[in-house]
Amino acid sequence: MKPTRPVDLTFFESAPLLIHTSIDLPATPEAVFAALAEPASWLEWFPLMTRAEWTTTDTQAVGAERAVSIRLFGHFNERFVAWDVPNGDAARFAFMMTATSSPLANAIAEDYRLTRTATGTRLDWTFASDMTPLGRVMRPVLVIIMKRLFSRAGRNLARHLQKEA
Repeated sequence: MKPTRPVDLTFFESAPLLIHTSIDLPATPEAVFAALAEPASWLEWFPLMTRAEWTTTDTQAVGAERAVSIRLFGHFNERFVAWDVPNGDAARFAFMMTATSSPLANAIAEDYRLTRTATGTRLDWTFASDMTPLGRVMRPVLVIIMKRLFSRAGRNLARHLQKEA
């Protein structure tokens, strides 16, 4: 794996590639956050994910790290840059990649924002990336794939949350 360029929360405003998607989920922000916070649960609802585990003893906090593998995309080491548990009507969960086997990006980060609604939770997801030259060539296809992947993940997460309720 190769190291990626470190980024912080401002990357979600300045990245050359930003993809946004949202979904309304039939669960409280606390339940949604719990599903996001447990790496093993991602294997149940995130398409193509084959590995997700903590790699640091200090978990569930800013600075915690985990390793994930996503079929067709590669292996990723992640470090959390935001870990704001539900407090009232909002929560936030964001991480940056510290290393990847993918040849497509120099920097990657994801931001998950939760907002309480009358029927559950609104999940707003942002994927941010600074692509390599190969990634820039593949950008049109990657954008379509990422939007579909996260749309499917959202539907799967909704089913997972209903099953857990």
